[in-house]
Amino acid sequence: MPETEHTAWLGALLVDFVDRLVPKRLLRLLVHPKFHALVGADRMEALGGWIDNKFMLKRRQKRCSEQQIDQSTKDYLKSRFCANPFRELETTPTGLAYVCCPIWLPTPIGTLDTPPEQLWSSDAAKRIRESILDGSFKYCSHLHCPAITGRTLPPRDAPESVAMIKQYEESPAKLPEHLVLSHDKSCNLSCPSCRSAVYMADSRKQERLDQLAERTLLPLMRGAKSVMITGSGDPFGSKHFRNLIKRLNGGDFPQLRLELISNGQLLDRRAWSELNLRGRVSYVQISIDATTASTYAIVRRGGDFKRLLKNLAFLRDLRTSGEIERLEFSMVVQTLNFREMPGFVRLGEEFAADSIIFNMIRQRDIFSREEYVEAFIGSPDHPEYDAFVETLKAPELAQPNVQIGNVLEYVKRAQAGAAV
Repeated sequence: MPETEHTAWLGALLVDFVDRLVPKRLLRLLVHPKFHALVGADRMEALGGWIDNKFMLKRRQKRCSEQQIDQSTKDYLKSRFCANPFRELETTPTGLAYVCCPIWLPTPIGTLDTPPEQLWSSDAAKRIRESILDGSFKYCSHLHCPAITGRTLPPRDAPESVAMIKQYEESPAKLPEHLVLSHDKSCNLSCPSCRSAVYMADSRKQERLDQLAERTLLPLMRGAKSVMITGSGDPFGSKHFRNLIKRLNGGDFPQLRLELISNGQLLDRRAWSELNLRGRVSYVQISIDATTASTYAIVRRGGDFKRLLKNLAFLRDLRTSGEIERLEFSMVVQTLNFREMPGFVRLGEEFAADSIIFNMIRQRDIFSREEYVEAFIGSPDHPEYDAFVETLKAPELAQPNVQIGNVLEYVKRAQAGAAV
């Protein structure tokens, strides 16, 4: 057996073994600090990427292929359209590229080292787009995608949808007009819902990321209209992303508008000035997860609540002056913070947020089973579930500027299960 075939066979065998026998035990070992120190940071990152691409990704894809879709959802999707696979490309830390959030649509279209035109027009990309056109949305997670669970997809016959479909049929190889850059995990916080420790790319990793940007990402962005930074860490906590923002503001991309997702700790007046962001940013989303200093200290580990409020006041000034076009606040709903959901809406109103977004905490490899069961308030078996359901009745959560995401979908599914 050739070496490459042997490696592929061995990898498939190990994935099957882990999947069947000891997935959580092994994964808990892999995130243990002593194991990290023994293996080394570079090898650990490579191993983590291999596990995610060869094991966890296949598990997410399997869940999509086996998801039970009720008739009302089928009927809804047949009359709807999603533009993401036709206009958006998202990068990831494991070197794969997607045409939507990898959790919402867990099928990659290729690797980031692929030539841009070839990557964008790959066979996988074509299959995904066809699934939108035929109304099946079969590659999408109907639970995790907030546009499906929240029934916010645009009609298929809407003028914008018709125009996008026509453009695709006439020019299927046209490069993406929107990029979501999530290939650097560096962040100044270590929120328990996301990671077990602070991660900062070292100088060698930063150099490789900068080379990736010059080789692949910047050519992709030359024809794009907007770029979002970041879905993986923090744009101001990452040296690579700060360098990239400076590069994009250098005059070569005058048409490109920036969209920023940040925890808000480092997004202050000084950073806005140093990165020359004036007139370049159209959208800002701040992930907060709390309305009190005590809760914030736990769910946003390493953050300072007073500093956050000061920076939110700065962002309010930017929004009310029209310097940024849209401001959103987001919360990962969990046991520690669900009672603060109504107050979170009021916090958004206080600081001029256009929308307040909620999404349920998601199972991640960093959680032990016990930790996830405790944090996942969406389970009917949770001792505080009734209090959670009662909280969802708060009038603040029914306001038109509130996006409840997939939070209500968990409740609906739980109630449907109880009815059965």
